[in-house]
Amino acid sequence: MKELRIFRNLLVTGILAIVSIGVSAQETPSRHAVPGQRYLKEYWSQSDLYLQHQAYYMLDLADKALVANPPSKEINLERRMAMLMLDAVTHEPAPIDNPAVQEYLAMRMNRVLEDLDKPLKGRKSLRIYRLYNSGTLFRTKDLTVAVDINGREGKLIPDEIMEKLIGHIDILFITHNHEDHFDTRAQYFCHKAGVPIYATDEIFKDDPKVNHIRKDDLYTFNVDLPKGSLTINALPGHQDAVHNNIWIVTMPNGKVVGATGDQWMDEKKDLEWLKDIHSRLPQIDVLSMDCWIHDYDEHVAAFSPKLIVSQHENEIGAHGIDHRESYWMTMFKQEKVHQSQVPYVLMTWGEWYDYK
Repeated sequence: MKELRIFRNLLVTGILAIVSIGVSAQETPSRHAVPGQRYLKEYWSQSDLYLQHQAYYMLDLADKALVANPPSKEINLERRMAMLMLDAVTHEPAPIDNPAVQEYLAMRMNRVLEDLDKPLKGRKSLRIYRLYNSGTLFRTKDLTVAVDINGREGKLIPDEIMEKLIGHIDILFITHNHEDHFDTRAQYFCHKAGVPIYATDEIFKDDPKVNHIRKDDLYTFNVDLPKGSLTINALPGHQDAVHNNIWIVTMPNGKVVGATGDQWMDEKKDLEWLKDIHSRLPQIDVLSMDCWIHDYDEHVAAFSPKLIVSQHENEIGAHGIDHRESYWMTMFKQEKVHQSQVPYVLMTWGEWYDYK
């Protein structure tokens, strides 16, 4: 009788599992397969469709793993594997045109919007959001500072989402005049919402509403906003010949944040004056820094931040496969190449991290 009960329980469990699988299969959106086909031979000779549907599966699974394993200074195995799945999808020949990628990014941006709608508690709190590419939000209880918001002119971040994102920020800083760092749609919605833009002299140079800042040396000034005042340090860096302002911002609650943009200049010319720049700046709490930055250890020593947030991974709008800096490459560099002991946090699109 005991054996019979065990067998009956196993049989019931098996039937329930089959039913569950059947329900899941019925609920699976048709986007995951060619509808009505049993053997799916219709994928043959349709590589783009195959990769699109494969991307839906990979991104769905990666999202579940990332939600279960949020950003941390320590990256566990599940989170690593999820990031490599994102690398695989974004390193296909044309991911910017893949509906699966567009839908995934929109879903993740909507998740950011849901969090931005919630009050942030704690006078000293600081939450850092990673958007697409180098787009970063630094949020305190008082206000939200944005850097390099970009949605590929509505192709990767639709206008409806971009307008809502801009509605949650108080000021936008743009580091340099490259199309993966500035966005005319963000420009339009900032003007519409009355959000001030600060940029180098090369960005939107004919727009009188943009505050153009470019000096020969460190330039410090204050900005008074309805929700509080900021102290801004603008550093005249470069990406080769392009002007690249490095923005260091002291928030109303005293937290100091910054973004280096795509700081790089051949022959290390900028490093000559950046070498001891931390002695002329307030102590930086969180620095958003380019993952492919040359002379990484030297730049970290120059700014001496307490925490680094890596950015620019998987920029799929302008760069070829070999220059879509992957998450696995950032992890490899941090663990095998760089010598700096300053902790870093690696976030994917639509994630955030609370700095403490």
